[in-house]
Amino acid sequence: MDHRVMKEFIEEFYDIGRIQRVEVMKQGTSSEAKCIDSSAGRFVLRRLRDEQQAVNEERFHHVLSLQNISPAMVIARNELSYAHWNDEIYNLQHYVKGTIPYDHATMDFVLFGKMLARFHHAAHKLEIVDQPDRFALSLLWSQVCDEVRGSSSAIIGSLEGHVEQCTEYVVRNDSLIHGDLGVWNMLFMKQKTLLIDFGEVRRGDPHFDVAAALTSMIPATARANECLCIIEEVMKGYAEAGGLLTREQLYEHIHLWMLRGWLASIRERGVTSPMVEYIEQGMRRVATFKKMLL
Repeated sequence: MDHRVMKEFIEEFYDIGRIQRVEVMKQGTSSEAKCIDSSAGRFVLRRLRDEQQAVNEERFHHVLSLQNISPAMVIARNELSYAHWNDEIYNLQHYVKGTIPYDHATMDFVLFGKMLARFHHAAHKLEIVDQPDRFALSLLWSQVCDEVRGSSSAIIGSLEGHVEQCTEYVVRNDSLIHGDLGVWNMLFMKQKTLLIDFGEVRRGDPHFDVAAALTSMIPATARANECLCIIEEVMKGYAEAGGLLTREQLYEHIHLWMLRGWLASIRERGVTSPMVEYIEQGMRRVATFKKMLL
């Protein structure tokens, strides 16, 4: 949709005044986003995959925005938080002011752990439209197993053993999780962190979200004692807010999260020398987490 047509669409479906400017924002994994400046303020317009995602996001944002865990949505003139335009679906969110770049050195990880526990507690009560895990381990492995087995790299070949290990882990599916909780789906401010983009939300294990958050927030260059301190502070905050995390399950989900990432990367880009190096570094990192947590 070009910007002229987009302006007409927004003004038709949303009561936010005249549209003054439309800018493309950094794209997420499950949506496309544009920053909208209007006479009523600044907003974020996101194109969604389908109506299932739209309904799920509506339910999440309704509850989480009240608890200051996610940005609030704008209700369209159809009294829903999303609107259809031709064969596409969009929602509109209030733009969050005062965001800052992520910096692990100034991050309050105890407070962050508390927010994650509050998120999982609130999400547990929601009813959502079931949607598949687009990056399920079994699916990824079926798509790349031939390439892995045919590789001359010992590092790539060893992935089959990692798949076997992760398949044996007991994974709960009795909670609602974000499903893609990396720093790319967080908004950071001085006193809080907000969660965005619930396009991968599904039934799962809360440890999976915590694993995704930690592996994206802890720099690969962090020393072991610094890494352990961050993990312990997140677990402390999570427990203080009434949640329960175990070190063993956290390690298993870190292993699972990173393995999924390696396989997805091979699926998208194939086996190359940089890919081998990237996965080898990741394996060393998983070994470090294992040593710290088990």
